[in-house]
Amino acid sequence: MATPLSSLSKYGGVLMAVLCVLLMVSFLVGDTMQFAGGGGGGSSSRANNPVATWRGGTVNERQLDQAVQHRSILAAFQQAVYEIGTRDAMEDGVEDLGLRIQPLTLPRTREEGVEGHVVQTKIFAQRAREAGMVVSDKMIVDYLRSLGRDRVSNEQMRQILSRMNSGGSGKATIAFVFDLLREAMLANNYLTSHAFAFRTILPEERWEDWKMVNERVVVEAAPIETTAFVAEAPEPTDAELEEFYNLYREREPSSDFLRGYGNVELPSPLPAFAVPARVKLAYLKADFNVALEAATKEVTEEQIAAFYEENKESFIQADRALFGDDDAEKDDAEEPATEETSEEAATEETKTEEAETSAADDAPAAEAGAADEAPATEEAASENPLRSGEATEEEEEEEEEKKPTAEATEGSAEDSAASETDEDTPYQPLEEVSDEIRRRLAIDIAMKRVGEKMEGLLNGLEDEYFAYEDAVEKAAGAKSEAPTPPASLTDLKPLAEREGLELVEIDQASQMGLRETPVGASRNTSSSDPASLPAWVIVFRTEEPLSVYEPLLTRDADGNHYLVLVTERYKAERPALADIRESVVAAWKKSKAAELALTKAKELAKSATESSGSLKDFLAGAENPPVKADAIVETDAFSLLTIGPIAPNARQVPLRLSQPEPLVAAGPELLQSVFDLKAGEVGAALNHDHSLAYVLRIAEKIGTEDELRREFVRDGDRWIGGDALTQTRTMNKVRALVGNLLDESGLEWERTADELR
Repeated sequence: MATPLSSLSKYGGVLMAVLCVLLMVSFLVGDTMQFAGGGGGGSSSRANNPVATWRGGTVNERQLDQAVQHRSILAAFQQAVYEIGTRDAMEDGVEDLGLRIQPLTLPRTREEGVEGHVVQTKIFAQRAREAGMVVSDKMIVDYLRSLGRDRVSNEQMRQILSRMNSGGSGKATIAFVFDLLREAMLANNYLTSHAFAFRTILPEERWEDWKMVNERVVVEAAPIETTAFVAEAPEPTDAELEEFYNLYREREPSSDFLRGYGNVELPSPLPAFAVPARVKLAYLKADFNVALEAATKEVTEEQIAAFYEENKESFIQADRALFGDDDAEKDDAEEPATEETSEEAATEETKTEEAETSAADDAPAAEAGAADEAPATEEAASENPLRSGEATEEEEEEEEEKKPTAEATEGSAEDSAASETDEDTPYQPLEEVSDEIRRRLAIDIAMKRVGEKMEGLLNGLEDEYFAYEDAVEKAAGAKSEAPTPPASLTDLKPLAEREGLELVEIDQASQMGLRETPVGASRNTSSSDPASLPAWVIVFRTEEPLSVYEPLLTRDADGNHYLVLVTERYKAERPALADIRESVVAAWKKSKAAELALTKAKELAKSATESSGSLKDFLAGAENPPVKADAIVETDAFSLLTIGPIAPNARQVPLRLSQPEPLVAAGPELLQSVFDLKAGEVGAALNHDHSLAYVLRIAEKIGTEDELRREFVRDGDRWIGGDALTQTRTMNKVRALVGNLLDESGLEWERTADELR
């Protein structure tokens, strides 16, 4: 069953574009020379092959490559205008950096789906013109001015463009960028004209969203291994095997990232017959623990004492009363009552009661005697009401005069007490924290020492690499034989021995394989690259990939540094069916085994539903079940979606697919099947990578349907995750709308869009 987070279209890479009205202002444009774009890559025969067709249009390889180049120019120009305007605004101290327009979304790499997006832009712009839509120069001008926060002049824009070479014979001009922007804005306006289709979220949709986060269940699950059914899978025919091979021959091994479910990563059920691009790596590792051990021995007692005095506030003694220690000490201080002390206490209590009774009996007589002995002056005073009033006023004035002095004395005492408290603030003794301080100082020393050492080695290798690169370029220009790389780049062993570093070599490492290694997970340390990407991304990214022998310095979470060089690259391969026939047959039979396991799980689920008991009781009485009763697992309470990692400065709570343990690779289909179960019903579903078929039963449902509805009525408009789900549902509607519009246009691709060629 589909959910609001499901991918509703094969055009899933399309993002929501501008949803705002562009204001119109005047703008004078000089330099109207049209840009002459460069031709596409590849052979001339391939360049003229149609790659995509639709009603009213077609595009060949050369035109598509040219459109991708133009998109890169437009995206770079837009980014430059935005950055210059933002920088100037920040330098002028402007705090509110919000834009009055939303920048156009302009994918520019194959990973972002640039080919699919530029074709979509052409189709939608064409449909917009047919519908009579117009984007004037003034609208484009206002967009650019707003993008630059009214701080980027015409001349600055021309300077930006003058530095942009298209890869052809000319340079981009204002008129050329206007044409690109006009087409992009027309396409956007055409899409936003259908906004009514996805802006409204119905109450029933809100209820479904709310339940995905707030409805919780406990599940009883019986796992059936699909590999147990491989022997029962039939042998494929030649036609079936060839069809299966063709379906996955272009796919490389990779995990599934469920982008509609919070980027949860799960193993993929799909086979992969393509051999991915690989690299050979050599890297030097600086072990941080070795440097830390050496630095620890160098830290002196004087350094520890100095650090303690300078950072005393970091070592304030914890208030033991917070942990109930004061009460414990008080209880310990109280001695247990003995028999003798108990008798004494009883005697004292009796004496006290007798004294109180005697005092109560004598009270009237005492009061009468006190009245008889009252002084005459007091009698006179009490008989003169005026005098009594005067005396009262004088006494009040005297009290008022005394009050400031008393308050001052009281405040002085408080200040004195506070001062004494500040002076007596209990710090942890130096001997208690000396080891901690020693480690802190040693970490700082080791981190600085390792960083400086590896930066120095990086600079040395970069000098060697850039000199070699210049020599290669000169040789290419002179059409002479390329020089051999220097030994300092091809053989790191002498450098490793001299610097006391570990030398490691990895061969035939794919992107996913490198990702699983410590060096692959380490991140670049370059201050000029704030993205801090992991090495496995930098080495294999299609845009500005790491060149052979180009050094890269990375660091992992434990402080280890890696100086990495790619020494060789291997191209991706598409082996023929005859070469990998056994692997294809095994993958085909594995897929059939998963179907058999699911069929068996459904049969068990039906029988278990009829027995109306727990799965454990049912399987205990079943004859030769495919799973034993003691293999049944039970989860804690979980919902379909849960709160994911919250990024700093996030404006909304992210949601992701729950992964209830001990279920293995629970995908959205499996979890949705759980929440679709009716009372007393038992279901069956495959996990995401089809390694297990689960028989599923809801052991407990947290809250009744009526209770959930009451909570929804109370909190339905203000609950954690509501904004994220509303936005996701809107995005899915946009994707579905875009897919429908492209289908109506009759779009057909002759090859897979954005494939790496």
